[in-house]
Amino acid sequence: MLTTRRPTMTEPLETVTTIFGGLLLAFLVIVIATTVFGSGSLLGFGHGDICTTQPYTTYGSSQWAVPAGVAAHPGTSINVNGTVQVCAEHPGIGQRVLYTIGKLPSTLLWACVLFLLWRLIRTAGRTGPFTVPVATAMRRLGWLIIAGSAAAGVVQSLALSQLLRTIVTLQDWSPGLDLGIAVVRAVLPIPALAGAALLTFARIILVGAEMDDEIKGTV
Repeated sequence: MLTTRRPTMTEPLETVTTIFGGLLLAFLVIVIATTVFGSGSLLGFGHGDICTTQPYTTYGSSQWAVPAGVAAHPGTSINVNGTVQVCAEHPGIGQRVLYTIGKLPSTLLWACVLFLLWRLIRTAGRTGPFTVPVATAMRRLGWLIIAGSAAAGVVQSLALSQLLRTIVTLQDWSPGLDLGIAVVRAVLPIPALAGAALLTFARIILVGAEMDDEIKGTV
C-alpha cells in the first residue's frame, strides 16, 4: 500500500522561522565583515560616518535650505530634503555607542522572537499542541512581542535623540513628544495585534488542556 507523508504539525511556521533565522545570521556576518574589512558602519562600528534624521518633523520645499533654528556642530554636515538629515563626519566613541544603541534593539528583539518561536516549535513537537507547556511558551512570546516592541521603541528613541543633540542644535524640538510617538509606532498595530492573538490562543490552549485533564480523570 502507498502511504503519504504526514505534514509536520508546526509547518509552515517552522520553515519561516528557519529562513528568518538564517537571514539574521547572514546579516550579522555582513555587519562583522563590513566592520572588520570595510569602511561601512551598519551598526555604528567601523570607520564610516554616522547619520541620523530628526524624527517626525518635515519641512516644506521652500525650507529645504537649512531652516532657522538649526545649526550643525563642528565636524558635521546637514542635508534638508523634507527632513533634517545630519551626519557626523568623524564620530567619537560616544556617538558610535549611541548610534549602535539606537539601531541594535530591533535586531535583538527579532533574535529573541525567533528564539522563542524555535522553543515553541520544539515544545509543541515534544508535548503535543494542546498542552500547558505550549500555552506557557505562547504566552511568553506574546508578552515579548508587546513589551519588547515598546522597550525597543523607548531605547531607540532616547539613544537617537541624544545622538542628534551631539550633532546639531535644534530649537523648538520636543524629544518627549518624539518618545511617545516612537512607542506608539513601535507597538501599533502589528505587535499589539500579534501579541494579543498569542495571549488569547495561549489562554484557549490552557483551558483546553485543563478540560482534557478533567476528562482523563473521569475515565
